[in-house]
Amino acid sequence: MSDSNEVKEVKATPLVNALRTIEFWRRASGVYAAYKGAQMKAAALRMRGWDDARLKEEHWRPHHDWAGKEFYTIAVDLRGFYLKLGQFFAARAEFVPEPICRRLSLLHDQVPPMPPAQARKVIEEQLGAPLEDVFEEIDLEKPLGSASIAQVHKARLRRPPGQKPAPRRSEDGKGAPLGLRLSLRAQPSWRTVGGFGGGGDAGAQANRASDSSGASTSGRPAAEEGMNSGRAAAAAAAAMASRDAPADGIVAVKVQYPNALPTMMLDLGSIRRWAGFLQKTEINFDMLSAVDELASQVRLEFDFQREARIMDTVAGHLRGLRRTVEIPRSVPGLVTERLLVMTFLGGEQITRLKQHVAGLSALKRKAAAKLILQRVSEAYGEMMLTEGLFQADAHPGNILVMPGGRMGLLDFGQSKQLPERERLAFAALIAELARGRRGPGAARPEKVLARLSALGLRFERQDARLATRMAFGMFDTDASLRVDPFAADSPIKAMGIEHFPPDVFFVLRVMQLLRGLAGGMGVNDFSSARQWRPIAERALRRSHYHAD
Repeated sequence: MSDSNEVKEVKATPLVNALRTIEFWRRASGVYAAYKGAQMKAAALRMRGWDDARLKEEHWRPHHDWAGKEFYTIAVDLRGFYLKLGQFFAARAEFVPEPICRRLSLLHDQVPPMPPAQARKVIEEQLGAPLEDVFEEIDLEKPLGSASIAQVHKARLRRPPGQKPAPRRSEDGKGAPLGLRLSLRAQPSWRTVGGFGGGGDAGAQANRASDSSGASTSGRPAAEEGMNSGRAAAAAAAAMASRDAPADGIVAVKVQYPNALPTMMLDLGSIRRWAGFLQKTEINFDMLSAVDELASQVRLEFDFQREARIMDTVAGHLRGLRRTVEIPRSVPGLVTERLLVMTFLGGEQITRLKQHVAGLSALKRKAAAKLILQRVSEAYGEMMLTEGLFQADAHPGNILVMPGGRMGLLDFGQSKQLPERERLAFAALIAELARGRRGPGAARPEKVLARLSALGLRFERQDARLATRMAFGMFDTDASLRVDPFAADSPIKAMGIEHFPPDVFFVLRVMQLLRGLAGGMGVNDFSSARQWRPIAERALRRSHYHAD
């Protein structure tokens, strides 16, 4: 009898594709129609004397609760790109209603994973070897995380014969027992322990040559490329004997779901049509260019060899932040197009921190939240402004708070290399926004409009003050200025964005995720533009860039 969570290799026939598309449109249209009906009912209730507070609590809150459940079930039932979309909106607390955000936030770490037998099968196909030849232990029962494209398991690499086992690390890194679910070859069974630290080796070499991993390069499964039991086992042994794996051998194993790519691309077609509808009826924004850029990037997410190269490269770029930020590193020889073995980072997802800080005073909670935000934001500022290569999926599920307060950044599948012209134009915009919104030295509206134009944005109106308000809402994290793209008075609607450059879409996505993170943590006075000003000015000086 098959497991109900099994991710099936369904043949993407025209009939299957049509039924999936119809199901999305049926359910999404139902939610949209219900909101239009709720808007009309709210107008009628307002005419009967209901004030905003009563409407919010008695009319809108129950409706948002219902809609949140509907959006969540659509994402979980259909999976594919709808999961990604749900995760994105879960992090947009500044304009997505709180009940919807709360429900969609479950998508960060409560997505039903593949069952253990299927996960084992896919991993062994990619390794071309039994798990026992490569890993001493691996937890197939309880993945570290599962999302739209892949799920991640905790494991320990097999040591070379004669090598002594390293001390097992605990949450505080002091050597208490560490646990995994599944023991191989009669190894001692370990108790599962959540939130432990010390998986990554900060001294491991970054920027490993991309062709030295011994991984598949043609896109065929590793077994077809010649990665067999001996080769995979040798790669694990070599990593353990060198600094390419942590001393304790603890790694994370990311494995791709079967049939995920065609499903994702089908979903993007539906989203593109939905975006076109919203662009005409609800928001005056070039949404189609954004979806097209997203589609081109999503294809790249399915190449884990590319992800490994980017992850290792960015780790090298952020060496200067190693005291505050850590990034996993790939294990050479254990990377294929559908499998990625990397160093493990232990810690707590930001989404799970509330219970750990509940006993602190409000002042200390806010200070802790602001420190976390500053460290995450600094890493993204360095990535985008200094080299232009950045992880573009900054939702809370991909950010860990590690022992000692360091931040761990996960999942480099959705990454972007910003072209030089756009990188420097963005740096010039940040340098201007860093002047702030008020006071004698505030950002100059005509300069902001010029910087946006240099970045490639094209507008229906050339209103510098509206453009400045829009720029702060789109490219800064100060939550004291709310810019809801669906609101009647939205500067985005008023300006009318005729063209939004595809290369800048992922910059906007990161900014909005950081903005949502700040709002969700209750930090409403943090400006990434002010923090990034020295980084932006340094980038401009090094390139001899003149904005005027």
